Amino acid sequence: MIKAIIFDLDGTLIQTEVLKATSYARAIHTLTEQQISEKEVLEVFGEYVGLSREEVVSGLSSRFKSTLSTYIKSVDLQVIKDILITKRLKVYREILDDTKLLSQHFCPYTMGLFHQVHTDDFKVVLATMSHLTEAKRITSIMGIYYKFDLILTRDDVAEGKPNPEIYNKALNLLKLQPRECLILEDSVNGIKAAQNASIPVFAVTNNVTRKSVHDCKLLPPEFIVDQLEDLSTKVYDYFNQQIR
Repeated sequence: MIKAIIFDLDGTLIQTEVLKATSYARAIHTLTEQQISEKEVLEVFGEYVGLSREEVVSGLSSRFKSTLSTYIKSVDLQVIKDILITKRLKVYREILDDTKLLSQHFCPYTMGLFHQVHTDDFKVVLATMSHLTEAKRITSIMGIYYKFDLILTRDDVAEGKPNPEIYNKALNLLKLQPRECLILEDSVNGIKAAQNASIPVFAVTNNVTRKSVHDCKLLPPEFIVDQLEDLSTKVYDYFNQQIR
């Protein structure tokens, strides 16, 4: 019987994956004096969804090192990474300061499920690769920060997704078995983390992650939700199947 629902944040409860992707794209576009287009960065960003900030910066710095090094005037990858992360964080903070913009990126159907399971007395957990300061700010704007029974962020673990550490830690703190939990994720790395922890997982896809989620073939079709208006029905049908 399911007792706890574990929600990812970025791309699941709020489309910050789109905003994060945009912040990286703008930073690289600016640092290369428009030689690398925002579109080029956005086209590859799906490969890095669900990873920690450090892993995303490392991946994009390596991917675009040749052009970045020309304009940054350094071939030292660490220097490139440091400059990129500084520029990207400046852009992303500007985005996070725009409360109206953030509110336009809430995921209404996943939020609807959140409120439904909270009302039905399931434990609700946040397990995100965002850092606590970002996660607290965003979920506070969403009005759900104090509704979580447990919040785990990148600050609470040594390893990021797809390592299952964050989900294993949730199980330990909740004192629950994997079969007693259900995870909502949007990315391949998140799905892998859930499966590595042996916890059932539904994928809620978005424009950034949809192709990679389907292409990875980690989940049967009934556990992939592209039409998010069907999410609550699919999840509660799954609950009912566990009771039988």
